[in-house]
Amino acid sequence: MKLMNDALILAKSLDFDVFNALDIMHNRVFLRELKFGIGDGHLQYYLFNWRFKDIQPGDVGLVML
Repeated sequence: MKLMNDALILAKSLDFDVFNALDIMHNRVFLRELKFGIGDGHLQYYLFNWRFKDIQPGDVGLVML
């Protein structure tokens, strides 16, 4: 939580006007407390060569490169 709070302060000091975060893994815990708004889009998770039943955001880990 402290790390995300510090990241938001840094982004504000650098004149960023948007800070995006995904509600996966345990992110939902701090997103609410830091007053993140829910986006207006629908994010699709594509997993190729695998068959999965419905996956909840809390059950997904994502590495962005």
